[in-house]
Amino acid sequence: MIQPISPRNKTFLGFVVDHFIETGSPVGSSTLISKYDIKWSAATVRQGLNSLMEAGFLAQSHISSGRFPTEKGINYYVENILQVEDSQDYDLSLLENKYEGIDGTLDHVISATSSMLSDFTKLAGLGMLPQRNTLRVKSAKLVRMGRKECLIFLVFEGGLTEKTYIRLARPISDSQLERIGGYLNRLILGLTIEQVRKVVLEKIKRTATDYSEILEKVLRISSELFERERKAGIFVEGKISVIDSLNFGDSALYRIIIEILEDHELLSGFLKSVVRDGRSKVFVGSEKGMPSGFSLVAAPYYKGNSYGSLGVFGPTRMDYSKIIPLVNYAAKMVTKRVNGETSE
Repeated sequence: MIQPISPRNKTFLGFVVDHFIETGSPVGSSTLISKYDIKWSAATVRQGLNSLMEAGFLAQSHISSGRFPTEKGINYYVENILQVEDSQDYDLSLLENKYEGIDGTLDHVISATSSMLSDFTKLAGLGMLPQRNTLRVKSAKLVRMGRKECLIFLVFEGGLTEKTYIRLARPISDSQLERIGGYLNRLILGLTIEQVRKVVLEKIKRTATDYSEILEKVLRISSELFERERKAGIFVEGKISVIDSLNFGDSALYRIIIEILEDHELLSGFLKSVVRDGRSKVFVGSEKGMPSGFSLVAAPYYKGNSYGSLGVFGPTRMDYSKIIPLVNYAAKMVTKRVNGETSE
């Protein structure tokens, strides 16, 4: 448990973090006093900085250098000092205007939003789709591919689709295909994937009809989808932007960044925790399970009763006062868009 710090030291910590976010450099007491017009004496400021170092909120590279915030210090800043509602954030109307040009299915909207978050922040924009097994089936369609072949299309809320090629044991006529397609829609329309599995399995057990072979294929599709739950669809945009934001030539660090952003299972763990909690969260470095030196700001959006999430990934010195409200606003815009709400 983090011990509370005095209001005065909290002020000093806030200034050190603000300076670090702005410059990426450590800061000494004399610079803090002049830059932030601090009224306390230099001795008082030094004493406060030393106390923050002892508590693990600040560090310095050597005894005569300035102080910089640790990940513990940045976490404390985000959770206890930062006033997001009072920040001068991006012109969020620009984000709303960009949404006017977005059409398409849910995956298109989330992909486009990830790109916009990257464009606005010059960092990596992330977007996670809702799990298909929490979405309801809007329609099922069979499309002929040959005498014994067809495609099964399952369309979910938000326009997400899943298709599978199947080969049948015997030829099927157009009229049979149409009749089976109609039966399939009546059977599974409005159900989640888990419900589809139960209903179809029960039908297969109870009856043996012309529909049985198709139903067995649908059962296979739904089972595969259900088992893929942990591999949620994630969009990652702006990998190069994160590298550029660090502004120095450490090739080993570049590889680490690419490895992180290509590890969708790692990222989905953070994004899913935002969905579970139903609120925006900030993960700062190893203090919150992120790779050391990096942070993720994320917020949930919803489609009906199903949730996905958006985020911005970058170095721990990202500008949280701008990025947190931006991600929250984007999540609200996505929620409105995918639920067919109009902007006021």
